[in-house]
Amino acid sequence: MTPVMLSIAGSDCSAGAGIQADIKTGFALGCYPLTVVTCVVSEVPGHVAGIAPLDADIVASQLAECLRSFPVAAVKTGMLYSPEILRAVVKLLPSGIPLVADPVMVATAGDALMLDETLGAYEELLFPRASLITPNLDELACLTASPLAHSLSQLEESARTLAKRTACAVLAKGGHLNGDTCTDVLCSATGELQHFRHPRITDVTTHGTGCTLSSAITAFLAWGHPLPLAVQRGLVYTAQAIAHSHRWQRTCALNHTADDKLGDRERE
Repeated sequence: MTPVMLSIAGSDCSAGAGIQADIKTGFALGCYPLTVVTCVVSEVPGHVAGIAPLDADIVASQLAECLRSFPVAAVKTGMLYSPEILRAVVKLLPSGIPLVADPVMVATAGDALMLDETLGAYEELLFPRASLITPNLDELACLTASPLAHSLSQLEESARTLAKRTACAVLAKGGHLNGDTCTDVLCSATGELQHFRHPRITDVTTHGTGCTLSSAITAFLAWGHPLPLAVQRGLVYTAQAIAHSHRWQRTCALNHTADDKLGDRERE
């Protein structure tokens, strides 16, 4: 039977991140992906033009209908944006189903994807329900109120800090650390560390990598894999997606940035 996974996230009109990335990833990994849209984001790689959050009641209605009508086996959250949306989601989340929380805070271009006051709701309401939190370096620094990690030891320390405070497993993504090898750190709720290493892929500009990774992990959890194996396979899938990414040639000049380069790569 095809497992059902559910993504609760924002919509990316460029289809490289958000709900669109989650749908593509879910289907690629043999799942049936349901979606609950939280925000409509007008963006292309490198630029966010606008964000329109949906009414929290509409978000809740989508979630309730999905849970009522389908045998959801795993859930991921991405862009939740506001405390109202986050509370509406948490109120309806079922217990006993794996939940991957991707704390989407800032776009690659630097634009805020979350209201400041949402951070407290993440920590108070969402993380206690999660099976895994998947922060990147910036998100990890924000969530732990610590300096940005510049070494593997600092990444490990921050992962342990967040795992201890939330009593939840943490996948600290180290892709932006320097070096020829990318190292991601999975810290269990009790502080045990597991490292995942793969060669760094150069000459590529990514968009939506975190969304793809968290949805891939969710898909493998929906298939019934234990968390460490789901993380390992999700990382392998994401690395392969980056390695085999498309290179799009833009057909017109973009006015929003002076140093935009032709030939941005996007993952599938």
